[in-house]
Amino acid sequence: MFKLTFCDSGVQSEVNRFLAEWHDDKDYIVAHTSGSTGAPKEIRLPKADMRLSARATNLRLNITENSRLFCPLSVGYIAGKMMIVRALEADCELGLCTPSNSFMDSSAVEKFMQEGAVDLVAVVPSQAKILLVVQGVVRNVIIGGAPISPELEMELVAHGNSATHFYATYGMTETCSHVALRQLGSEEYRAMEGVKFDVDRRGCLKIIAPRYSFKELQTNDVVALLPGSDTAFRWLSRYDNVINSGGVKLYPEKIEAKLAPYVPYPFYIKGVPHEKWGTGVCLVFEHPDSDSSREHISALKAICREHLDGYEVPVQYCQRKQFRHTASGKLLRD
Repeated sequence: MFKLTFCDSGVQSEVNRFLAEWHDDKDYIVAHTSGSTGAPKEIRLPKADMRLSARATNLRLNITENSRLFCPLSVGYIAGKMMIVRALEADCELGLCTPSNSFMDSSAVEKFMQEGAVDLVAVVPSQAKILLVVQGVVRNVIIGGAPISPELEMELVAHGNSATHFYATYGMTETCSHVALRQLGSEEYRAMEGVKFDVDRRGCLKIIAPRYSFKELQTNDVVALLPGSDTAFRWLSRYDNVINSGGVKLYPEKIEAKLAPYVPYPFYIKGVPHEKWGTGVCLVFEHPDSDSSREHISALKAICREHLDGYEVPVQYCQRKQFRHTASGKLLRD
């Protein structure tokens, strides 16, 4: 039976507003895009699409009327809204709390987790690590809203257990949350029911979903479809991030993954003009102490020479005192 359990009163009014909108006579709800690739915009999401998406997730993760779900996300964004819709479609219990990176510090949340197995928790990357210390069984964790850093993924895989499955999500507001899931430790995103994939001439992913109102959606994500498959892919990069250096295509996110275990502070890779190659690799790192910039760069050069292929080694190193992020936590690659 559908049931909402509020671990605090901070989210109750927002949830009630969404439920009122869900049960009104309109066939859509109003949502807002994240703003990670431009200014946030208001869009109308068909309730039929949201139901299809919720049922696909429930089917994949075996969510039934006996399940218990938990959401420490804002219902103002699609991820939080969809947790409510999943619980409605499964006719099961959903626990909610005020969004926080330390939501497990709440005694009410801890009590909810210990009262029985939790079949699904949805979090953003900054919240995921705390689930490693949950006293209770959490069967599935979906992580979205921003990319999962290689360091965080390694830690979740290393400290996870056979009872808990961590998944990275692929999707967007327009697709009513995720259209594919990737179990951490694997590179393969696998489509949800009713979704298939193709690529355009740039190698960017096309989402094909005949049962949904959008039918097809072209993305700017460069992917590699698995051989002979139209339901699985490996994500490579955002098209705008790809570096064409002397005719060689370099994927910043893949270079970052190689360096992540060795670079001791936040960083990212981007392209910069280069006299010989047209575009070269630049490593941008975050550190508040500009006086020791030369020392940091010297250490970074040694790390890059040891762990990168020759054409991946940065030709430039730039320091920022503090990186900028979107409201949902996505890095802005200035």
